[in-house]
Amino acid sequence: MEPKFYNRILTCVLALLLLSSGAQSRAAQTKDNSASGKASSPAEAYRTMVQEYDTAVQEFSANYQQAKTDEDRQKAMEKYPQAESFTRRFLTFAQDHPKDVAAVDALAWIVQNARNPQNTDAEKALKVLLNDHIASPKLGPVCQSLAYAYSSSAEKFLREVLVRNPDHQVQGQAAFNLAQFLHRRGSPDAFAEAEKYFEHVIGKFGDVPGYRGTLGDAAKSALFEVRNLAVGMVAPDIQGEDVDGKAFKLSDYRGKVVVIDFWGDW
Repeated sequence: MEPKFYNRILTCVLALLLLSSGAQSRAAQTKDNSASGKASSPAEAYRTMVQEYDTAVQEFSANYQQAKTDEDRQKAMEKYPQAESFTRRFLTFAQDHPKDVAAVDALAWIVQNARNPQNTDAEKALKVLLNDHIASPKLGPVCQSLAYAYSSSAEKFLREVLVRNPDHQVQGQAAFNLAQFLHRRGSPDAFAEAEKYFEHVIGKFGDVPGYRGTLGDAAKSALFEVRNLAVGMVAPDIQGEDVDGKAFKLSDYRGKVVVIDFWGDW
C-alpha cells in the first residue's frame, strides 16, 4: 500500500473517531444535564418546572390514598403542594425569557393554577400577558380560567383579548368567558351585557370548540338560563317521573311550596 493512500485512510479513520467522540460527548452532556435537572432550552426548563409540580401532586395523591385514619389524612393534606408555592418561580422564568414562547406558557400556568386571592403573581402574570403577549394564540385556556375570577383585571383582560387578539378561537373564548364573568356578577346591567355577549358568541363564534360541543351550544344554554332561570322569574314547567314512575309536571303543584333538588354524577 502506498504511503499517501495509507495516510489518507488513516486521516479518514481519525476524523470518524473524532466525530464519534464528539457525538458521544454531547450525548453524555445532554444526559448529565437531564439527570442534574439542567435544561438546554427555555421550553425544557418550563417543562421541568411543570413536571416537578405534577410529580408533587401525584406523590401527595398516593400518600393521601394510603392514609388509613383521619389523622393520617389530615397530615397528608398538610403536605398538599400548593400552586402558590410555585408561581413565583414561573413568574421569574417568564421575566428571564420575555421573548420566548415558553414565557407565555409559564404566565398562563400561573393564571390557571393560582387560586389564592392573596397571591399577587396571577395579577402580575395577567398584566405581562396583556402588555407583551396579547396577540398570542395560546391565550384561549387563560380566558377559560377567568370566567370565575373576581378581579377587575380579569374583566379587563377578557375585553382586551376580544378586541386585540387576531385568533378566531381565542376571540371566541374571550367573548364567551366575558359573558360568563358578567353573568356571575348578578346586577341587571351585567345580566343585560352578558346576554349581548352570549348572542355575539352564537352569531360569530358558534363554531369554536368548547368544553362539551361548541361555544355556540354553550352560549345557547347560558342564554336560556339568563332569560328563564334568574331569581324572581317563573320556573319552567318541568316534567318527569317520580320515584314510583308516575308522570308529573311542576305546574301540578302550583300554589304549594315545592323543593326541587337537581343533582348530577359526572
